[in-house]
Amino acid sequence: MTRRKQVEVLTPNADGQGGSVLDWPWPPSPGVFKVYDKYADVEANLVHGERVWKVPVQGRTEQFEFALGAAGLLQQKLVSLTQADSSPSSIYKFTRSLLLNWSTYVQLLEDGPENVEEHWDEQVPEIDTARAAKAVLHLACSASVGPWKAVHRTLVKGLDSRSNEPGLAQRGARQRREKLIDLNRQTQLVKVLDARTSDNEFEEWEAEGLAALALTFQHGMRPVQLLSLLVEHINVFKDATGDWVCIVSFHTGKQQGARTDNGEVLRQLKPEWVKPVIALLEYAKREKRTRLFSRNTGDQLWAKVKRVCADSGFKVDFTAVKLRHTSAQALADAGHSRKSIQWFLAHTRGNSATVYIRASRHQGNLLNAALGASKLYDGLLSLAAGDFITVEDLRCVHEDEQIGAVVGDRLVSGIGRCRTKQKACNYDPVFSCYGCFKYVPALDPNAHMEAIAGMREQVIVFVKRGGQESSPAYLQMMKSLAGAQQALDESNRILREAHG
Repeated sequence: MTRRKQVEVLTPNADGQGGSVLDWPWPPSPGVFKVYDKYADVEANLVHGERVWKVPVQGRTEQFEFALGAAGLLQQKLVSLTQADSSPSSIYKFTRSLLLNWSTYVQLLEDGPENVEEHWDEQVPEIDTARAAKAVLHLACSASVGPWKAVHRTLVKGLDSRSNEPGLAQRGARQRREKLIDLNRQTQLVKVLDARTSDNEFEEWEAEGLAALALTFQHGMRPVQLLSLLVEHINVFKDATGDWVCIVSFHTGKQQGARTDNGEVLRQLKPEWVKPVIALLEYAKREKRTRLFSRNTGDQLWAKVKRVCADSGFKVDFTAVKLRHTSAQALADAGHSRKSIQWFLAHTRGNSATVYIRASRHQGNLLNAALGASKLYDGLLSLAAGDFITVEDLRCVHEDEQIGAVVGDRLVSGIGRCRTKQKACNYDPVFSCYGCFKYVPALDPNAHMEAIAGMREQVIVFVKRGGQESSPAYLQMMKSLAGAQQALDESNRILREAHG
């Protein structure tokens, strides 16, 4: 990144709107900036004017040293004014970027709205820098400091956030199912849980590892949601049949704000996997801690999961987030709705489930069925009492009895013979032939495959142009595709039997 070594200090105008950013009339900020970390249940009071801030972030403490004098005070003011409702991790990223790229942000502010676009691509190459820069510029617009005014918010909003490429790459990886745990390893996880949770005694690390694995695997919970669980969030009892019931109340995970939970997610753990949670409750009560888990960071907790699985001969080489993606994808593959997946993930927006639905094998099967690549219409095609015509015999019949036509962008021919002359038929060839009692299919899989490909092209064009799936035209295409698929399957079967 190209950075300017020094920031030019300009002479302020009489109204305080010109000159250096240090001279601009920024809004007042609170004397104390509070940060609450749900991972460790720790709240820090960050005092303006103290040069060093210690920020609790996901169970650890990050230390920031601000610049001396007025520059440091402005840096702290920008953090507190832009990050008041942000999570500790967001505050950490913003502050880190602000201090590392301070000269860049000062230059962008002083460039003003007329020149900011000119320098943006050169000075702001990645996501964290762009997010912090846009937050600072939005504040400048809202406060009307320097050359920035409220009218410039649209300009700032339109600056490239640098999030498109990584975001698209991440969504692409999910759609390609690259972020999933394969079915074999999922089966091994179930075996580990079934075997180990049947015990009656657990060491504390073992109870933590098994409970974390069970809750993450079954309910896709994030590490912060596990580490934030209080003893009072766990309700364990036996039902009328004597089976254990464990109801867990999670917070929504990525909500904004400090201590107050705006959302609650209730989940019931599989009865067979409840015992480690009961043991963990006893350890927590014995040690007089309010948190269910004793770990303070996600890495520490996941290390327990790895250890308990390693003791059972299974290597965990994936993260909790990957297990969460796998659980959500399993719902999509089972045909669950967007709303159902949204509820499972505890997301506020339903479009977050779209990527899983698009990647779903189940949804792919539904699409294939709509394109005639399934046997939904078994029995639809009566293949002239099982009669086929060989390729050699087809070449010998009258040309007008050989079926061919342009389907989509393909010239399709050789799919079979019509018992009457084609010129005497009032229907479109190929599309109307499959399923017609006058049709004798060719014993040629390649011809039927070509016909299917052409028909699929036509279906896709029809749908893109707004055709309705309930229309007679669409239903006719589905019928023809199903018939062509059955002709293909039957001809392949006959040829396989003929060749032994």
